[in-house]
Amino acid sequence: MNHLNLNAPSPLDVTKAWIHTTFKHQRQLYCCRFSPDGRHVFAGTQDGKILRWSLALPPEPKPEADKGAKKPPEPEATVLEGHPAWVSRLVLTPDGSRLISSDLHGTLIGWDLTADPPKPAWTVKDAHPSKPGVPGWIRALAVTGDGKTLLTAGTDGIIRRWSIADGKPAGTLEAHAGDIFSLAMHPDGKTLVSGDIFGVVHQWDLSAGKSVRQFDAAQLHSRKENFLADVGGVRSLAFDKPGKRLACGGMTDAMSNSFCPGHPGVLVFDFASGKQTQLLRMKKGKVDDGPITGLAFLEDGTVVGQGERLHAMCSLEFWNPDDGKVLHTVDTPSGYDLDIHPDGRRICTPIWIANGRAGNGRHAKPEEYQPHFGHVRIYQLTEKAADKPDPKKPADKKTT
Repeated sequence: MNHLNLNAPSPLDVTKAWIHTTFKHQRQLYCCRFSPDGRHVFAGTQDGKILRWSLALPPEPKPEADKGAKKPPEPEATVLEGHPAWVSRLVLTPDGSRLISSDLHGTLIGWDLTADPPKPAWTVKDAHPSKPGVPGWIRALAVTGDGKTLLTAGTDGIIRRWSIADGKPAGTLEAHAGDIFSLAMHPDGKTLVSGDIFGVVHQWDLSAGKSVRQFDAAQLHSRKENFLADVGGVRSLAFDKPGKRLACGGMTDAMSNSFCPGHPGVLVFDFASGKQTQLLRMKKGKVDDGPITGLAFLEDGTVVGQGERLHAMCSLEFWNPDDGKVLHTVDTPSGYDLDIHPDGRRICTPIWIANGRAGNGRHAKPEEYQPHFGHVRIYQLTEKAADKPDPKKPADKKTT
């Protein structure tokens, strides 16, 4: 297996993207984040765990190494336990001292990463209290630039503020009319945006505690007359490095209320004017039926999106920031999140591997109904070392 090292990054080239490392788990994974120092990757699991893998591992073996040599063991993860349900989101403070995790039962945990192993500094149960018809799911997290305030959002349509130091509540932000799926902090560290089921994106002045304007991402919402519920929403949000562009990920034109198939799409807005400038589409494949759930801008402005589809296979897409055309496509299983390494040359995505069975039979014969697996894939966005020409090796002579 290939390992990561912490050497100086090579030139960014998304057309050369390749799988450098895969970390595996026996349950599905829903979210992942790199640590600010770039030395670890964290993932949230279906079985209520947080896994931390080290990236500071031995360099990858040379191609001429003995092919008969034994494969190195799978990297072991540090396991953080405390959640009663599927871990939904992860976020770290800028200094890397705190990890905050949420789950689909409404629990928040602030982890002290200065401890070895990490331990909970505080826990908040029912952070978003459930009520009839509205479960207390937490779907999104964000941290202010000073690392002092946590923001959480979910199915109750309320953004809640918390002290990262002790987990105490610090107020609410209210303006959304439905489920909130996504949060993103502007590079200024003070401006928040939030996206909901109806395709409404609010911009918040955190000092005043109020919404100051809206972005219209209604293309990402569908509700036909024969639908029993609203479909779609702003599933992901991302700013470019200068904070001049805002991207909203999701899907358009949902075709039914059953399994909710739609066309993956990313709306790009000019942040200053609030006007939409682009609609980015995935390269058309055999299956095109789900939202963009992981979204980010690379340092050169390239937009990268991870899709989630009804079927197992999807793609990781890279778009040209100037004309919105697809630069490169990487076929990959469906995933739920995406993060960029601090060196800007790696991305991680949590994907699910169709290895199990579902259905009511799992209660009677659990041994025959194994769950799907989850992998964290780390892609290197540079040319592979083995593909680079060796300047010391003479060029092959051409033959006629």
